[in-house]
Amino acid sequence: MGGRVLALVHGVRPEWRETVLGSLLPAFVDRGFDVVIHDVEDGPPPPSTGFDLVCVTGSPDSAFDAALPWVEPELRYLSHTVGRQIPIFGICFGAQILARTLGGSVAPSTRPEHGFVTVSTTRPDLVEAGPWMEFHHDTITVSDVAEVIAVNDAGVQAYVSGPHLGVQFHPEITPDCFSGWRKGFTSARSGSDDGKIDTRALAVEIDSAAPETAARCDRLVERFLEHAGISITAA
Repeated sequence: MGGRVLALVHGVRPEWRETVLGSLLPAFVDRGFDVVIHDVEDGPPPPSTGFDLVCVTGSPDSAFDAALPWVEPELRYLSHTVGRQIPIFGICFGAQILARTLGGSVAPSTRPEHGFVTVSTTRPDLVEAGPWMEFHHDTITVSDVAEVIAVNDAGVQAYVSGPHLGVQFHPEITPDCFSGWRKGFTSARSGSDDGKIDTRALAVEIDSAAPETAARCDRLVERFLEHAGISITAA
C-alpha cells in the first residue's frame, strides 16, 4: 500500500486544483502516493497525522498578509505539523509560509522574479542549479533553525530544516499549470501582473521547456522524499 500526500492549495477553483499541482501530481502518484488536495479557503485541512507529508503550494497572495483570514490558521496548522515531525514540502508561497512557521519572515522583494533562473546550490544532491521557474513578489528570511541551500541575486531560493524543504521557485510548472495560475485562482491579485510581464512569451518558453522541467521536478520530488526519510512504493 502506498503513502498519502496532503496538497494544500490557496483559493483555487475546484476544476483547476489538480492542474495547478502541475508535474508534482504525477511525480507523487507514480511513486504510489494517494494525493489529497485541500483548499485552505474551504476550511481547516484534515489532520496531518493521516499523511506521510504535506505539500504546500503557491498563491498570488502574500504569506505576511494579515488581512487574509486563512493565513493565521494555516500557520497554526503547519506549526502543529512541524511539531508532529511530518515532513513539509513548501513551494513558492508554501516556502514563504513554512519559513514563517519556522520563525523566519517574509517581506516584499526589491527584485521580483518572473521566468526561468539558475541558482547557486550547496546541496546539488537535493536541489540542483536549475533552471527553475520563478513567479513571485516576496522574499524569504530564514530563522536559525533552517539552512539556506540555494540562492541567487534576488535572495533565498531553497532551504531545509530537519525533514522539511522550502523552494522559492516552481518546480511543478507545466503549460497547463501556467494557464491554471491565470484562470484558476480566485484572488483579486491573480493575473494582476499580466500588463507588466510578457506572459505570452513566457508561456512559449514554458511549453518548449516542458519535458526538461517535468524531469527536473520528478528528480526533486525523489530527492525530497529521500531527504525526508519517506519510503517509496512504485505505483
